[in-house]
Order: sequence, then C-alpha cells, then structure tokens
Amino acid sequence: MGFRKGRWGVAIAAVAAATAGVVLLGPGAAVPGSGPKASFALRSHEPQVVVGAYDAPVPLLTPAFKNTGPESASRGVVLRVSVTNAQIDDTAPSHRNCYYSDDYHTAFCEFPDAVAVGAAFETTEPIAERINTHYHELEAAYTYAVWPLDSPPPHTPDYKAHYHQGTDDALDLKPTTLKSAGKRGGELRFRWKALEGPADWSVSAITIRGRIGEEVEVDVPQPQGTPGPGPTRMRIELPPGTSLAKLTQEVRESKPSEVDYCSRDDKDGNIYCTNVNWNVLRVRIDHRVDGGEGRISVPEPFNGDTDPANNSVPIKVEITGTA
Repeated sequence: MGFRKGRWGVAIAAVAAATAGVVLLGPGAAVPGSGPKASFALRSHEPQVVVGAYDAPVPLLTPAFKNTGPESASRGVVLRVSVTNAQIDDTAPSHRNCYYSDDYHTAFCEFPDAVAVGAAFETTEPIAERINTHYHELEAAYTYAVWPLDSPPPHTPDYKAHYHQGTDDALDLKPTTLKSAGKRGGELRFRWKALEGPADWSVSAITIRGRIGEEVEVDVPQPQGTPGPGPTRMRIELPPGTSLAKLTQEVRESKPSEVDYCSRDDKDGNIYCTNVNWNVLRVRIDHRVDGGEGRISVPEPFNGDTDPANNSVPIKVEITGTA
C-alpha cells in the first residue's frame, strides 16, 4: 500500500488524521443505500507498546475483513486506511490501485474481485508508516474501513479526482480466517513506552528590554518536556507597542547555523520559534504601552499533559529609554 516499513522519527506529529466525512463501518454494519448490501466485520487488533528509543520500529498493520452481509460485493471492495498523529510515508513505493491524500493521512485502495458472503480476506502485505517529525504524541493509531466498490458511504471524498494515484505494483488480497472481530475492529492503537508516566510541557517567560525606537534581541529558551524531549515549536504573541523586526540577510548571517530567528508563518500569520537548538526573537520597540504583555505558548496540547497551565506564559517589556 505504499507505506514504508519504517522507523520512528525524532519526534511525533501533533497533527490530526484526515478522516472527516468518512463513515467507519464496524463489525456487521450495513452500508447506507437502498436495500440490503454487503457489510463487513473488521479484524480486532490488540493495542501495542513501542519499546526502545525513538527510532524503534513502528507496529505493522494487516487489515482484514469478512463479508457478513446478506449479499456479495460482486464488483469488489474499497479499503480506506487512515492514520492519527502520523502520516503515510510519502517517499516509499505506492500501489497503483491506491489513491493517497496530499497530506498522506489517508489512502483508498480498490480491489475489483468479488467478495462472496462469508468470505474473509487480508492484505498481502502488512502496512507500516513513518511518523511525522513535528511534535510528540503519546499515542498514534491506524483505522480502516471497507465497503462495496459500487456503494460508497455518504460524503466519501472523490479520491480519484482529488487524491494522487500510486504508480507501483498493486496491493493484493489473500484469503484468511477472521478469528477476532469486535467493537474496536479496524483500529490499531500504539504508544511509546518511553513516553509513559506523568506528562508535562512547560515554557519559560521572557522579557524584552530596550529603548523606544530600538531593535532588540532576546533569547527564547527551549520548552521543557517530561518525559522528554519537549516540543519543538513555540508560538509568540508580541506585546502591544512592539513589532517583529525585519530580518536582513546580514542579520541572519551574523548568527551561527545552530541559531535561528523566530519568524512569521505565511499560512496562519502567527510568529513561531522552531529551531531545536537556539531561538532568538528580534523585535522593534515602537512605543510604550504600560502593563502590556505578550504570550509565549506551546500551540499544540500534549496528550495527557498534567499541568497545561504552564504551557503559556507572559512576554513582558522593560523600557530603558528612547533611542
């Protein structure tokens, strides 16, 4: 299915899976439509714990299903696989009978062979995926669903029009015996043992000091994480009376390579500090605003954070005169 039998990244994404508008068909659930149709029980998968360092192998998923409905799926079936807090490997070979979302959270695979009533199949290859390297999560998960090729659930996206098709060998199915199916069928959750225990992310307050009209720099301490490592991105809300200074090439080249300036994101307009080593915030003090404060925060909550109150702290301004 084009997923790499890969490794964990240095950090896990705090990103959400793109499954909106798609109906998950659980065990024995009938496909919406006119009259009885094929419906499918899905294999139950026991939750897994990833033991080892951050490059420990990701659990493998082998989707499996059984036609428990009153009719056969005479024109074949569609398998949809999605991932939460992770993404499908966009560098691995992709199957020509599968269609992949641009964000690599979801894939739809078509199997044109008929699936008779009572027949059970699994994919010929297990599925693995790499983890996006932005944020840590305590858990990640695969989910999948199956429906007749000619009877998609309501609001299923037009994946042939909007997703990109794979180009490598097709993913196949093989007969199997579906030994376990239940309420959590079609889902495989996994978590890092290294991230067990009380979780807490925290950031440190900073103070901008300088004269009105002056451009000043302040170091932004890396946020802390327990268990570590901590988050790699912080959001900055500038105090009133200050503005983000323009970063010329000369200014940027004045710092060593392991130091980076906080900058504005063109997509959402927010200011972020993203360097994993050393961040510097460069601002201009435009005018005095008594009592004005900004904020520094971890923009994505940490799963299971025991003290979310320390994920956001003030940025203060201390005026020392006029330039």
